[in-house]
Amino acid sequence: MKFYKTSIIFFSFFIIFIIVFSCEDKFEPNYKTFLIKVDSIQVSDNIVINEPFEIILHGIIGTNGCYQFSQFITEEQGNNITIEAWGKYNMNSHICSAVMVSLECEKLNYLIKKKGIYTIKVKLPDKNYLVRQIIIE
Repeated sequence: MKFYKTSIIFFSFFIIFIIVFSCEDKFEPNYKTFLIKVDSIQVSDNIVINEPFEIILHGIIGTNGCYQFSQFITEEQGNNITIEAWGKYNMNSHICSAVMVSLECEKLNYLIKKKGIYTIKVKLPDKNYLVRQIIIE
C-alpha cells in the first residue's frame, strides 16, 4: 500500500512537471519586428546648436493592441540624419485589444553640434524616404 501511494504521488508530480514546462513557450511573447510607415515629421522651427530638440514622427503602428513601438534607429552622415522607426507585433498573443496604435507619444530627442542646414530622412517600409529640412543656428 505504501508503494502504491508513493507511486501515485511521484506520477502526479511528473504529470504536473510535464504540463507546466510544456506550456511555458506558449506564454512567452514572440515578436515580429517591422518598419513603421511614418506619415509626417514634426520639429521645432527654433533649433539651437548643442541643445537637444524633439523630433516627433506621426504614423500608425498597428490596428490592434498586439502592435507596439520598439525603437528608433538613427544614423548621421554629414548633414543627413536618417531615422528608422521600428515596431513589433506579438505573434503569440491570441487576444488583442481593439485599439489603433500610433506613434504620437514617441519622441526622439536629438542633438546637433554644428550649425547648418540638415535633412531629416525617415525610412519607410517601401524603401522610400519622408524628408524634412531643418536649420540649426
